[in-house]
Amino acid sequence: MMSDSEFDEWANKLSLTDEAKKEVQRVRESPPARRVGGGKHNVSGRFSSKKMGVTIQFESHKVELPTIYMLEFNDSVLEYYDQPPQIKLLYYQSNKNNRKRAYLNTPDFFVIEKERAYWIECKTEEELIRKSQENPERFYKLDGNWIFAPGKTYADEFNLEFLVNSSEDINWILQRNLIFLGDYIVNEYVPEDSITIKIKEVIKTKLGLTLSEILQISEENFILDDIYALIANNTIYFDIYKDLITEPENVKVFLNKEQYTGFKIMEKSNRKIIKPNRIELKSGNKILWGQTEWTILNYDQNSKIVFLYSKHEKKNVELPINIFESYLSEGFIKAIKKESNSDNIELKKMISMVNEDDLKEANNKYEIVSKYLRGEELEDFSLTDRTLRNWVKKFKDAEELHGHGFIGLLPQIKKRGNRNSKLSPKTKDLMETVIMESYATIKSKTAKEVYRELLVKCEELNYLAPSYATLCTEIKNLSVYEIEMARKGKRAAYKYEKFVTDLHFTSPKHGERIFEIAHIDHTELDIELDINGKVSKRPWLTFMIDAYSRRILAFYLTFEEPSYRSCMMVIRECVKSFNRLPNYVVVDGGKEFESIYFESLLAMYGVHKKQRPAAKARYGNVIERLFGITNKLFIHNLRGNTQITKNVRQVTKSVNPKNHAVWTLDTLYERLDSWIKDVYDNMENPSLNKTPHDMFEESSFISGNRPNTYIPYDETFVLMTLPSPKGKTRKVHPGQGIKLTYSYYWSKKFRNPKIENEHVEVKYDPFNIGVSYAFIENEWVECLSEQFKYLNGKTEKQIKLLAEEIRQKNKLYSRSNTVTAIMLAKYIIESEEIEENIAINKYKPLEKDVRKIESPKEISQEIEFEKEEYDDDLELDIFGELV
Repeated sequence: MMSDSEFDEWANKLSLTDEAKKEVQRVRESPPARRVGGGKHNVSGRFSSKKMGVTIQFESHKVELPTIYMLEFNDSVLEYYDQPPQIKLLYYQSNKNNRKRAYLNTPDFFVIEKERAYWIECKTEEELIRKSQENPERFYKLDGNWIFAPGKTYADEFNLEFLVNSSEDINWILQRNLIFLGDYIVNEYVPEDSITIKIKEVIKTKLGLTLSEILQISEENFILDDIYALIANNTIYFDIYKDLITEPENVKVFLNKEQYTGFKIMEKSNRKIIKPNRIELKSGNKILWGQTEWTILNYDQNSKIVFLYSKHEKKNVELPINIFESYLSEGFIKAIKKESNSDNIELKKMISMVNEDDLKEANNKYEIVSKYLRGEELEDFSLTDRTLRNWVKKFKDAEELHGHGFIGLLPQIKKRGNRNSKLSPKTKDLMETVIMESYATIKSKTAKEVYRELLVKCEELNYLAPSYATLCTEIKNLSVYEIEMARKGKRAAYKYEKFVTDLHFTSPKHGERIFEIAHIDHTELDIELDINGKVSKRPWLTFMIDAYSRRILAFYLTFEEPSYRSCMMVIRECVKSFNRLPNYVVVDGGKEFESIYFESLLAMYGVHKKQRPAAKARYGNVIERLFGITNKLFIHNLRGNTQITKNVRQVTKSVNPKNHAVWTLDTLYERLDSWIKDVYDNMENPSLNKTPHDMFEESSFISGNRPNTYIPYDETFVLMTLPSPKGKTRKVHPGQGIKLTYSYYWSKKFRNPKIENEHVEVKYDPFNIGVSYAFIENEWVECLSEQFKYLNGKTEKQIKLLAEEIRQKNKLYSRSNTVTAIMLAKYIIESEEIEENIAINKYKPLEKDVRKIESPKEISQEIEFEKEEYDDDLELDIFGELV
């Protein structure tokens, strides 16, 4: 961003007035005028801008997000701001005697370039056309560009501009290339000079080498990341506007733009002139002379004359061969196929109107007629000569008329009777009114009840009442979506809503490589987990899934309902496993995804956020389907699953999942991790026809390793992902420190008198409850628990489980229900002693009992009995991971 002196220099260069400078400064100093949200079918979000150092809002990822990319990677753009302050616009209504109107408007962007400054309004082409029809005095098209008249008038007062960006102006090939190369543009990656020289030498070997050919020649002297980096920093060149880099076999790479331009000139000059289609002067061939179709009847080689016939003009023409050839070379006569487009349409129409039996009959006729025309003997003696002659005539007539004799053999389509309604218009209008006022309402009346109402009203008005079947037919003919919407609401009707499809291809909705787009969401699993042998609870699972490969990048399991803590933990797990994060994360409208901590974490590592529309599951179908698969193929096969609770009346004490909860959070976590790696990752995805693992590895090879996006899993990153407790701040108690749930945490910094009794911002580590962090004197300071020796390394979920058990015991022996750090420490010591005793004495009783048996028969019987008990325990170990 420009400093004050740089801004003054820029303003003087453009000769801006004082009013214009104040207007631009107002934009630069103001926060966004509003927080954007997606519409019914819009995906909104935030783009982490390296140029501006802040996140930039976008209201649509099909219009505004492409505009952001153009501004972010345009070197002439110095600054740009989303949702600038409102401006007061004036316009005149031509349909109301040029009445002057005014309103406040918030443009989408304000842009400062080296040579100009302007506001931008982003709209789809369809929306602009509609607005130009509704308000022609405000929106209109001039010289191929859309004009927003009130905005232009306002900008002219300051000698600035107001532009309108249409979706039709977006070059989606350029957009996809920028997205693909974004990691190399934003995060600097500069190959060594020796590697750059080697790549240039390869390009010099042959002009117009493709990207895939360069890789084959490389012989491991350089990698794909080196080539992408050189393209991103303009060291080597390809046509970023026309060639798609994700198709390396079609991308031609050059040393520079000048070499590319020269290659294109040479390629154009070397192209062979395409000769017109040759016409065979054969009887029956068709030509197009002007706009009229003609048929060649004959070519007399002696007289050198071509005889033509036009069915449309109904006349014959004789053309000398030299004139015919001159017309052909000049393009007045063109060769066409025997089958004209109109004939094809007529043929398809006729065939589509007949059923399978009709086609079978025509096929039999065609076989007989073909044999007759070839002079073969017919075997069907039941066929009369008159019928055969009739079939042959129909075949030849159709061949002359349509070019297909088969059409003449199709049975004539029988005209059906009058299918129009016999009801009077008044009765029909009454029936439609009753349906809309009684059936299509939130009362959800049955069709029978509505029909009774219709009979009563018909009797009152002396109308002829329709039948019940007629009413049902009329209801079925109505839009299912609109009926469900009126009776059950928009969420119930969502499954009947039509899919919103792009009329033009823009970009793949799941991205073009791994780590481009990932989805994050939560679900409550269909299983009850054991807490302390008496209480059970359903856990929450958070997934991060790669949209392109469908591979699960990270997951987080907890008893806590969805919060920003779960979001930050799943991001932490992703970096722990892959040392990188996706370019985009797609989330729903949950409050946890709007947390300042979550958004700050994304912004710090250049991750852009997309928010899908509310209650629109199709926009997150990748992760929604994953939840279904996880429950169906894994969770529903475990003890304690809650499938039966869907029919609450059938649940008895003996089958209640709460009474069968044997899995704990720890054991389920380990088993889920194993299922993801061993089963899901190697299970073929129907939409990919590959496993997530194979798709991931294949994309990694093509898109490069991108080492410049590496995120070290170090203390800095961990600190950024640490959540805050509820309330975010804690009071510093003199001599004790800060209190977090079960323990006091202390740091030497707390001895400062200025800090004592003050509230400081706090973070804690869910994976190690023995430490926490406090923000003191502009830095995060580590604080240790008063029971650090016992709490160090213990996770938050372990401490919560221990605390719950202590509370249960306190209820039995005392009124106190307070859990302290000392009580937790003692309980941990007792638990460890019990575990040690169990481990030592686990198999001693069995050995002792076996030694007491003396006879061989008793020994064999006892061993068999113990084997059965062991098998039962083994089965429980396999499915429940309990010993």
